[in-house]
Amino acid sequence: MLSRRFLLAGTLALAGCASLSPPEPHPAAGPFPELEPVRLVRAGPESLVIEVASRGCEGRPDMVFHLERRGGVAAIAFARRRLQTCRGQPPGWVDVTFSRQDLGLSADEAVFVLNPLSAGPDR
Repeated sequence: MLSRRFLLAGTLALAGCASLSPPEPHPAAGPFPELEPVRLVRAGPESLVIEVASRGCEGRPDMVFHLERRGGVAAIAFARRRLQTCRGQPPGWVDVTFSRQDLGLSADEAVFVLNPLSAGPDR
């Protein structure tokens, strides 16, 4: 009698595993959900400016970047250090400025920004 219970429990466990849906190839937020969506990128000889969604409490210290060069091409990605916790103001946009020197870029060097584009502040 005991072996029938184990057989039934094992069969039910395997049936539960087989009925799970396969994971999506990319999450709903895109292939890199950790990258901060940007609305605008302005590149000048002295700085690079990104416009990100904000509730008024974020700034340059809240953002980090990763620069990678392959084949003479500079690619950069921006992310937040931590999640936004302020809730005082309605969502809006804020400019975050990085000097080319801080990013490790020369004044005339082309750069590709890897962050996804966003149409509106949804945070």
